[in-house]
Amino acid sequence: MEKTLQNKAKIKVLFLITKSNFGGAQRYVYDLALNLDKSKFESVVALGGNGALLTMLQNANVHTITLREMQNSTSLKQAWRSYTELLQTLKSEKPDVLHLNSSIAGLVGAVAGRFARVPNIIFTAHGWAFNEDRPRWQRLIIKFFHYVTVLLSDRTIAVSNAIVSQMNWPGAQEKMKVINPGRTIGAMYDRNEARTKLIDFYPQLAAFVSSYWVTCVAELHPVKRHSVLIDAFAQRLQTEPNQSLVLIGEGKMFSELEKLIFERKLTDKIFLLGNVVDAARFLKAFDMFVLVSKSESYGYVLHEAGLAGVPIIATNVGGIPDIITHPHEGLLIPPDSTNNLVQALSETYKGKTLATERAQTLQTKLESRTVAKMTRQIESLYQIR
Repeated sequence: MEKTLQNKAKIKVLFLITKSNFGGAQRYVYDLALNLDKSKFESVVALGGNGALLTMLQNANVHTITLREMQNSTSLKQAWRSYTELLQTLKSEKPDVLHLNSSIAGLVGAVAGRFARVPNIIFTAHGWAFNEDRPRWQRLIIKFFHYVTVLLSDRTIAVSNAIVSQMNWPGAQEKMKVINPGRTIGAMYDRNEARTKLIDFYPQLAAFVSSYWVTCVAELHPVKRHSVLIDAFAQRLQTEPNQSLVLIGEGKMFSELEKLIFERKLTDKIFLLGNVVDAARFLKAFDMFVLVSKSESYGYVLHEAGLAGVPIIATNVGGIPDIITHPHEGLLIPPDSTNNLVQALSETYKGKTLATERAQTLQTKLESRTVAKMTRQIESLYQIR
């Protein structure tokens, strides 16, 4: 017999995620755990590590469970350890809904959830690892494991339409539903205040307080193609020198990009700031936002830039067209195209009035794509079957 919300006081939802840093998937879990209707749902978060997500959840008085064996590893031995630890957790917690996030947690959690007889297993696909630069045979194996996760789950939430189209194996798409992430930032600093605060933290920007600021907020990872942006920006400086490029984010390419900027003699024009806490609140400091990723499952940072009313240039890949759906909202260009990027940078810089109109149109649309709206949509999938 189907059980519903009406005949159960509260539904316990256990969120599972592999890592406890604070990327897009972690923000998603945090937002859901805090915003579920507390009269109907109880939130529990199980996660690996002791990073920022764990601290933030504990500060918000969300019940957390640290899984010592839950690691971002493809080792079969490690996967077994993660599975056995999670299985014991599920037997102890007895959740009504197991909501899986990230690749490793998704597969291990789906198998453990079935063996623990969790009534409803939900998997959110934040992106597919088979889109990464890997040999074809590896991508096929990874896709197979993602496919198994989808089949074992009662329902898969896709954060963008591209996520659904990319999982094109038999029976998978019928189990998937697109729910774009919501984002609610709250109070942002205005342009002058944001610049003043950034200069307080990063005094090297002080000499350029009145220049035109371009930014990219993204992990310093090869898929984000920062080198393409640096090359295109260097070309633009030859004709429009009163510009600065501010790169916000951390990652394994920091030293490589730092070296590239030095070799191009652009240390007085391009600035690597590393991590900026609450970076979204500072976005109004910038005149243009650029994201030229080779692959992007959704693009939280674009959503944030849109809410800030900053003109956007982005690559037409993955879930980005779920954010910028029309040319009157922003400029989309092909990936790995320095020439197209140079043209888009020039058009946005010279056509400030049109760029502002695009940004305002996108801002209006995204203001309705809230965390509350996303949460209510997801709650409808938590009916226990």
